[in-house]
Amino acid sequence: MSTTYLQTLQAPLTNGYSPRIRRALKAPERPIALRNEYITDNKSLLTFRPQGDPKSAVGYSIQDEDGIILFTASGRKFSDRPCREFRDASGLPLFEIHRKYLSRNSWSVSLPGSRSAKIATVSPRRTSGMSGWGNFHITFENAAAFFAKRKEDKELTLEVESRGNALALYDIVDGDRKVAEVRESIQHNEKLALMKRFPSTKHGYRPVLDIVITAHVDQALIAAVAVIISDTVFSANV
Repeated sequence: MSTTYLQTLQAPLTNGYSPRIRRALKAPERPIALRNEYITDNKSLLTFRPQGDPKSAVGYSIQDEDGIILFTASGRKFSDRPCREFRDASGLPLFEIHRKYLSRNSWSVSLPGSRSAKIATVSPRRTSGMSGWGNFHITFENAAAFFAKRKEDKELTLEVESRGNALALYDIVDGDRKVAEVRESIQHNEKLALMKRFPSTKHGYRPVLDIVITAHVDQALIAAVAVIISDTVFSANV
């Protein structure tokens, strides 16, 4: 794949809009988590892989740099409730990801087996000059905020910002710090070059994503964000 082609894929948004300068990855000032056991002390790179068709028993697997599966997310109809069941490598349910009825960009995350026991909510955000799909806020109670006494001191909102053009690219931002990044993988997607030449090949395209996470951030949380991004942005292709 030529350097020129890669530069085209990674080009910033145009059409008369000059986006803000992208932040460099920087660890948060305090740990961030839905599940404390998946906080790491070092920067990590995960690979997010679609499995089978969108309604298969395992919709996605999330692997570490050695190819070891850390998490899976089930297909939309894995049970009698239409949702993504998010599990660890042993199959233990961690939480469920639900899309709001008749909404493409509103979601909730709940404890396993209970849609009402919400632990996070996702709401769309619209920013001038940026694509609406995949731009959202995720609000949750920071499980790593051990010393906060009041509920409002534990509540945290991360921004998910679309930064790509031909190539999907999303920043996950905490205040003024980019704590993670989800991007369409150049290395793992064989269809990228074909799609540039033959747009019809986009049908059925659910790309592998690269996930970069800074230290002190819950890997399960960011992997769940990647599930929401993939289901929001690429569901029209299947």
